[in-house]
Amino acid sequence: MDLSPAFFDLQLHFADTVVQVSNLNFEEALLHYTNLYLQFVGRSFDPLHPIWQAYLTGLRKAPERAMWTYSFYQRTREPHTPFPYGCFRYSYLPEENTIRYHFASADTSDSGPLSKDRMPIRLQELKMMFTEIKKQYGDTPLVRGNSWLYNIDAYKRLFPAHYTQAMEVVDDEFQYMSLWGQFLRHDGQVHKYLVDSLLSGCQKQETLDGLMHCFPYQVLSPQCPITSFYDFYKV
Repeated sequence: MDLSPAFFDLQLHFADTVVQVSNLNFEEALLHYTNLYLQFVGRSFDPLHPIWQAYLTGLRKAPERAMWTYSFYQRTREPHTPFPYGCFRYSYLPEENTIRYHFASADTSDSGPLSKDRMPIRLQELKMMFTEIKKQYGDTPLVRGNSWLYNIDAYKRLFPAHYTQAMEVVDDEFQYMSLWGQFLRHDGQVHKYLVDSLLSGCQKQETLDGLMHCFPYQVLSPQCPITSFYDFYKV
């Protein structure tokens, strides 16, 4: 997916609101409260990283912040690597004996990736993925998710029902797509009504906690034993 200038413009405006309700300057707000660093550099979040510093240097002189940010993203983005299981991939966290899986809108059909028409395809992808996981890691790991998508029934129905019955709200996700992904359409453009809802709500807030509660969807984190997934997908 090619992210749009509007997606970056949203985060730049959100950083402006962070400055208004905190002791942070604008560049600190960009680092800690947007997904920009992760898009350009990765997970180190080192404010002195040369790539991040190059972005900030250009931003200070840019006549149009969103277009500079978008052009910088185009220059620094990594080549797209297809997910091995259609819309899904997973990682194993050995220190926690936990499987984390990730979703991307890789469906090229006219239907949405979470539409009822495409549900059998998504379930088949997940069955393939958990078949491989069972071969590699057996029955002992836990499975944990972390996304705004667990607010959506069309996503939750792809997983065992009791997996999503008791989910924790995760507050500190400002740097990650697990929060910002809710504003994206499948083509990288933004849902304007969600953007307008966030930014208009932010104008009424006086605290960082208040800003968090302006997001249409919170990040939710479910967890359960992996055997529930094996039973659900008949692996």
